[in-house]
Amino acid sequence: GVSGSYTIDEVPAGRYVILAAFENDCLVRDPDDIGGTAIQHVEITAGATTTAEGFKVTEALEVFGPGAEGPELVTTATPTLRWKDDSSEDAYEVEVLDAYGEPVWTTTIPGVSGSNEVSVVYAGEALQAGMYYQFRATSLANDGSPRSRTEDLKGVFYLE
Repeated sequence: GVSGSYTIDEVPAGRYVILAAFENDCLVRDPDDIGGTAIQHVEITAGATTTAEGFKVTEALEVFGPGAEGPELVTTATPTLRWKDDSSEDAYEVEVLDAYGEPVWTTTIPGVSGSNEVSVVYAGEALQAGMYYQFRATSLANDGSPRSRTEDLKGVFYLE
């Protein structure tokens, strides 16, 4: 959940990076870069208890498609990217990454009002058949600061 503590037993001694992410649980690491969103590094010693504090998570923007339930086949080189509206946004930044994590397209669109769904048609370079892509949407406040985003493992699609 958004608040609470977690315990992971029997972790071997060593150095670790702790991420509050990578689970399709309707939550994301808060993108606003204000306290508690940094990736945390800890060192675990045998038999000791280690505490990592200050994870800041927020409700994710739900992906409607493509890639809402897993990698999804698209049959057009200009798919429509769709997600749930964030009622407190002023704009959205949308990016499409290829399978190597390289950005292939980024755009900013105005916020919407009175609709549950936001959509934008992909308008970047031609997509390659067989390549996997992921779209990410981030809601932005009036000053351009991020408020929420789509989940890390959703929005994945590939062209036929």
